[in-house]
Order: sequence, then structure tokens, then C-alpha cells
Amino acid sequence: MTIEQQKFLHLAVVKCIPYSEIEQELGISRKIFSPWWNELKEERLELTKIRVIWKSKCPELSYEDFSHWYQNTDKKCFYCDLTEAEMQILWEKDPALTKRTRGRVLEIDRVSPNKDYYDFTNLVFACYWCNNAKTDTFTGEEFKKVGRVFAEIWKERLK
Repeated sequence: MTIEQQKFLHLAVVKCIPYSEIEQELGISRKIFSPWWNELKEERLELTKIRVIWKSKCPELSYEDFSHWYQNTDKKCFYCDLTEAEMQILWEKDPALTKRTRGRVLEIDRVSPNKDYYDFTNLVFACYWCNNAKTDTFTGEEFKKVGRVFAEIWKERLK
């Protein structure tokens, strides 16, 4: 992906700027960058996913800082070590794991429930089950003990 394409995606997806303004910002004709929307579909969808999470959880942070944290943090539950790939296997084995719509992807949790989402040292990935059970009652270190029990259960179910 070229630098111009990266800038285009950032303006179009992250900043949600109209094409007329993107033309001016990039100094490139719309005829040149319009096809990039479909050509860069995979990259665009990934940016969109990150943008949605950023807007809902951490809008106080800059997108760049949040995106860097999101892309560079291990994608496994902080408490039980369950990965998204393992979550998908569990769902394939038992589609009725939960009646809720949550649980298919890792969620963002605050290790210390009384601190805000804009403190990166307080953010971790958590599976639905750990995040749901932890609530705002336990600290991250307290809940890691429970996470170890969950980890044993997941290992058995993944066999």
C-alpha cells in the first residue's frame, strides 16, 4: 500500500472526510483514489473495526495512539489467556455458549475498574466470559486467580 493510499484510508475511514475534501487534502483526483475504496477492502475493514472500538471505548485518546495500542497488544484474554482463534473454535463446537451477541471477539477491559479507558496501562483484552464475570468488583490481579480456573475449563473444551 502506498503512502497516498494510507492517507486516503485514514481520511476516508478514520476521519470520515468527504471525497471532495480528500481531493483537496491529497491533491489527487477523485478518479485516481475512488477505486482504492474497493481495492483496499481488507485494510479498510480493519481500520473500520478499530475505529468503531476506539469511538465506543476510548474517544478521549487519539486514534493513532489507540490504534497503536490495539495493533501491538497480544490478542488473548489477560485473565485466562484464551485467544480469539480459540474463541472461534469454542463457538464452532457449541454455538449456544451464550444467548447474548457478545463473546465472539475479545473485548477491552479496564484492569482497575475505577480508572478510565484513556489510561493505556489500565487497558487489556478480555474474553467475554472473564469480562462479564469480573464486572467492576475485582481488580485485574484478583481476577487472574479466577481466570486460571477458566483457563483449565477452556483447555478441556478445546480438546
